[in-house]
Parts: sequence; C-alpha cells; structure tokens
Amino acid sequence: MRKSGWIAIVSVRPFVLWAVVFMLTCLMACKVNETGAVQPPAKRQVFAKKVTSISVKEKIVVSGILEADKTVPISFLVSGKVDRVYVDEGDHVKKGRILAKVEINDYRSNLEIAEAQLFEARDAHDRLLPLYKDGAIAEKAFIKIKAGLDQAKASRDIAKKKVRDTKLLSPISGIIGVKNVELGQTVSNGIPVFTIVKTDRIYARVSVPESEIGKVALGQKAFVVIKALDERVVEGKVTLIGVMAEPRTRSYKVKIELLNPDYVLRAGMIARAQIITDKTITMLTVPGKVIVRDADNLTYVFLVDQEKKTAFRQRVFPGSVFRNEIEIKEGLNAEDVVIVAGQHKITDGSPITVMELTDKDGSTAVTKQKN
Repeated sequence: MRKSGWIAIVSVRPFVLWAVVFMLTCLMACKVNETGAVQPPAKRQVFAKKVTSISVKEKIVVSGILEADKTVPISFLVSGKVDRVYVDEGDHVKKGRILAKVEINDYRSNLEIAEAQLFEARDAHDRLLPLYKDGAIAEKAFIKIKAGLDQAKASRDIAKKKVRDTKLLSPISGIIGVKNVELGQTVSNGIPVFTIVKTDRIYARVSVPESEIGKVALGQKAFVVIKALDERVVEGKVTLIGVMAEPRTRSYKVKIELLNPDYVLRAGMIARAQIITDKTITMLTVPGKVIVRDADNLTYVFLVDQEKKTAFRQRVFPGSVFRNEIEIKEGLNAEDVVIVAGQHKITDGSPITVMELTDKDGSTAVTKQKN
C-alpha cells in the first residue's frame, strides 16, 4: 500500500505543477481589484500610422560584372630581341606611346640595302628613258626597267616600315592590363606581349530574365552598386540589349554604360544593378524601424486591429529601400495601420491605445487619442 501511494503522488505532481504555472501567469497578466474581481491587462500606448502607398517607376534588379570598354592585345609586327621595355602592368598610357622595342640593327641594314637597290633601279630608268622616247629601245625592254624601279620602291618601303615596327606603340589610351615581355626576350611577330584595357568608360554586363526583358529599353537610367567599393552607387544608362537568349538560363545580356573618370571601377568587379523601367507601379512602404526580426530571422510588423483595439503580428517580406522607408513586397494591404512606436513593448494580441501622429514619417509627438 505504501508503495502504491508514492506512485499516485508522483503521477499527480506534473498536473499540479502545470496548474500552478498557469495560475501565476494569469495573476501576472491580470490585476485583482478590492472586491476580488479579475481585471484585464492594462492597455499599452502605441503610435500608429497608415501604410504609405506611393507610385514609382518599376525597377528590375539584376547582377553581373564590370567589363572594360575595350580590351586590346598588342604584339610586335616584326621578330627580334627586346632591348627596351618602357611600361609595366597598371601603367596609364596615351595613344602613340612607345611600350617596348626590339633591336633595330638588322632591319636598318636591310633598309640600306633596299635604298641602294632603289638608287640603282632609278639610275637605270633615268638613263634609258630618253632612249625609249626616241625609239632606240623596245617598249618591252623599257617596261621591264620600269617594273624593276617600282619593285625597288616597294622593297624600300617595306624595309622602312620594318624599321618603324621595331618600336611597339600603344594603339589606344588606356591601362596596361597584362605584360608578357621582359628585357632580352626574343619575341615573334603576332604573339601578344601586352594587353591594354580602356576603362575611362566601363560597362556593367548583367543578365535579365526572359520574363522581364520586354521592360528594358535603350537609354533607360540604371543605378549600379559596386560591392568591392563599399557599396558605391554609380549612375549609368542602358546602351545594349542582347537579341539572343542564353540557352541554359533563358536570360538576355544587357550592358549599362558607366563613366569612370577616376578609374576606380575595374573590369571583373561584381555589380548589382537596378534598371528603372518606364512602367509605373504602386508600392507599399513602412518606416524601417517598425520592422522586427525574430530569433528565426523572420521579419514582421505589428498592425492595429481597429475592432478589437489590439495589436497583432503580421509577417512581411521587405524589399528595397525607398527614401527613408522600406518597401514591403508581401504581407500588407494599403488600408493597414502599422504601429510605428511602442511595438517592442507589446506581443501578439496585446490591448492597445492608439495615438495619432502629426507628420508623415511617424517620428513626432501625439495629437489626439483614438478611441
């Protein structure tokens, strides 16, 4: 009997403990008046305002990378041993600047030979020309002499060009992006030794989904955020829209032109762009401070239940920042009234007294109490 009695006591304890916890909770939430009647919890004073509804141009948010305006591989037009290198990677160069050169001796000697042959051919031509005019030389023989002169001139011009080509000149103004040559190296003609990138203007190359490409047009304004530059925002415009979709992603290439006078934008940087379309949409916004994030990283706001005079928690999905407010993509309606102050002191279902605000951003004093 004693043993069974202990079993009964142990089995009853969980129910007793639960009942005690429930009673304490009720006592904490309610007050008892002098006659012993239980009073409801006190109403919390909160400030509230209607959800803001604004009309804005629809934005298309896409991502991509920056690419140079031009990327030009440069090579010598003649072969030889490099005896001068004037630039290094990262150097800014102007069009026409000498980048490097190969030894000139052999090419200068070839030019001297070509000039001597030209002198000889011209001398023969000049001596035989009067005879040809007098009919002392057959036309066929004189044509051969004249062809020899023309050939000598062409050989001289080629030799002269090769002498000039021992110097490698920059064809554009830009930055040395790649250097693949060193002093004393033997180079072959046609093999790139430098790559110059032109970045005084640069392009954000982004991919726009097939479902949104119809909203994009040439000349539309765009704002590009560069993560590597502390979220720097650069304004640009759409200058190219691809005509063929990428087969795997069904997206189209779009280029946004950005001015880069200080050369801080570099090819390869990751970019996030907002393309401002011509379509006007209605956007719902709330002050950023009213959005609460819980332990599960879910975002919500507190709304006013006008009939019950209580607050209730509403799950929301924030979007982009617009001026001093946050866009709410999903979770709110235009007629909702959101609590903008005091939301951290209430819970879902708390009774509230709503105070009206005077200004538009929900940050100033109370004007009157709503009943």
